[in-house]
Amino acid sequence: MADTPQRRTKWKDLLRETFRDVGREDIIGLYRREWRDAKEKLTADDREAIDRTRRRWKRWFKTLNSVLFGLAARLAPARRVIFLVVLALFLLTIFSPKFERRENREEDGKERTVSYTVDLDSGFLAASSALLVLLLGMELVDKINFRDELELARELQASLIPKVLPRLPTLELGAHNEIANMVGGDIYDFVPLPDGRLAVLFGDASGHGMAAGLVMAVAHAAFRTQLETDPSPAAMFATLNRILCRTGSKRAFFGCVYLVVAPDGGVTSAVAGHPPAIRIAADGTVRGRIGTGAYPLGIKPDLTWPVDSSRLDAGDVLLIHSDGLSEARNAVGEDFGDARIEAAARAGVRTGAQALADALAGEARAFRGGEAPEDDVSIAVLRRTA
Repeated sequence: MADTPQRRTKWKDLLRETFRDVGREDIIGLYRREWRDAKEKLTADDREAIDRTRRRWKRWFKTLNSVLFGLAARLAPARRVIFLVVLALFLLTIFSPKFERRENREEDGKERTVSYTVDLDSGFLAASSALLVLLLGMELVDKINFRDELELARELQASLIPKVLPRLPTLELGAHNEIANMVGGDIYDFVPLPDGRLAVLFGDASGHGMAAGLVMAVAHAAFRTQLETDPSPAAMFATLNRILCRTGSKRAFFGCVYLVVAPDGGVTSAVAGHPPAIRIAADGTVRGRIGTGAYPLGIKPDLTWPVDSSRLDAGDVLLIHSDGLSEARNAVGEDFGDARIEAAARAGVRTGAQALADALAGEARAFRGGEAPEDDVSIAVLRRTA
């Protein structure tokens, strides 16, 4: 019992920290964001049937049934048994079963009726609560173990994105990366070549999370390896596509923009299934876009992609962004869109590469109302200084 005061202090500290860090918006967010997201995933298979139901009470019952089934289906079989027992005990608690027994006894020559009543209402409630806490504890342990693995994957993914961008005589660079999940699928890298050119890879793996992170890691490793052999866009895409077709699944593909920028401003580029790069003049005029619609890498091994040649004049900006920026949504479901991206780029074209990337990210965050992004948001800015 020597550690009882310490345990009491820990509980006090935990409660104090909880009520200090949790505000009104956090509590409201449990319903507006977290519960709605969870309900949407749990009821995904029955969504059409639920939406077709007109009567409110029937729709509520179908939703409840779908949520409970979704929870049970996602549990391991042994834990599913515990969950079903919890539901059964909870139902017994609601109906409040009572067991009564009456006996007639004769005492001191008088007949008396003795009644025995057993109310299991509180007993079922206590049992269901204890089993629910046990189930919650086991699920939390699994989540902690999985989170540790995700942390390692996140550290690996973060190590592939450069923290410090290269300094070049004729180019100013800026970048921003914001992931939607623990592990992101976006990647950008800037690699100075021995002949003075700059190789730029900006890519977005399909989806997000662990699977996207693995595709991104494979693509980045192949990119770095191919640079030592032939950094031309045609050779780079051929190698990346061949490797991704061999290692990925049918749902794992990689959309990207690849650039080779010469010191004199010449740009050789190729785009595969990715939003095109936007070229903006020093006066804010949008001169055009680099890249057109094409298949991403990793779908078919025999595909080829067109190579484009252009030039950046002094003060020109090349803006590359993932679709997580253009498809960012506000509270009413409106997309951030290309028009807002171009307007922000025109306004910040003279502020510097990093300032422009940060400003775009800030406007998208404000547009989302401060909510976390639904998809990874990445931005790269190249500005020719001379």
